Amino acid sequence: MLKRLLTSYPGKWINLLVPALLVQLAISMSVSAQSQTPNSIKILQLDWTSQIVLSHIFGDLLQKKGYQVEFISKESDSQWFLLSSKQAHLQVEVWEGSMATRFDELVKRGLIQDAGTHAALTREEWWYPAYVEKVCPGLPDWQALNNCSHLFDQSPDGKAIYYTGPWEKPDRARIRALKLNYEVKQLDDSDSLRQQLESAIAQKKPIVIFNWTPNWVEAVHPGKFVEFPTYMAECEYDPGWGINPDLNWDCGNPKNGWLKKATAVNVATDWPCAFELINNISFNNDDIAKAAALVEVEGLSAEAAATYWLESNTSTWQAWINSSQCQVEMTSSKASN
Repeated sequence: MLKRLLTSYPGKWINLLVPALLVQLAISMSVSAQSQTPNSIKILQLDWTSQIVLSHIFGDLLQKKGYQVEFISKESDSQWFLLSSKQAHLQVEVWEGSMATRFDELVKRGLIQDAGTHAALTREEWWYPAYVEKVCPGLPDWQALNNCSHLFDQSPDGKAIYYTGPWEKPDRARIRALKLNYEVKQLDDSDSLRQQLESAIAQKKPIVIFNWTPNWVEAVHPGKFVEFPTYMAECEYDPGWGINPDLNWDCGNPKNGWLKKATAVNVATDWPCAFELINNISFNNDDIAKAAALVEVEGLSAEAAATYWLESNTSTWQAWINSSQCQVEMTSSKASN
């Protein structure tokens, strides 16, 4: 277009025309850049209840600080690409047990940022309702499991059934290494696992399942994790470690894992006050379990659950906001990709 305009005019006009065209071109480029500048903090909503509720609580708190927020609903596998490419800016619930490898790698490479650790401690392990202890003395010690294996649902070959979901866990290796008279039954999804649990609880029937904390279950159903031999890294790769000299995984899963927040790398520079608030926000196990139960048990939407939690915990979130000393930025002026 510039070449066509220049050749359409007599040579004597070129000195006047070129500066005007260059100014217009600069303005057009500026407008185009502004249209691509994010004016909202994009929060990932992933595929489990507590993460979705917490995302809305974070969003509400950021809005109280004057920020615009937007929610992006995706499956958890996509979070790393979206954060690394700055197409999303915040993930509020990063679990050590299932996400540490990718999280640590991307933080080390400078592609995402560690935005602080929640007070909550995570655990993923075999779990049973509290009433099971009355009929299976010795629990939560794992050695009691074989003594009362006949009380649990039985597989066709006469082994007790341990119920889990579609997750990759070393349960079968643990059963072999610890010589447990149990068989893994892997269900299609967490809803199927929940149905199995609630059916057993309604009948006060012994059951052992895969469970985790923080989780809505602990806010509703008293229970305990099975205490296997304490996890150490050597348990995964050194058969000579532990009580079985021939097999790996003669131990439980790790305990007291971290729960973190992750942001895109531009958040701390583009929205420093928001980044400070994100660091300040810290949920404990009870907070998260009760927030998720508002959806799973009470039937509230995630948005309504977030509102209810905020109304019920005013002093907690006000302390998070008040501890932030910085001034809110105009979200449309400083942000950049």
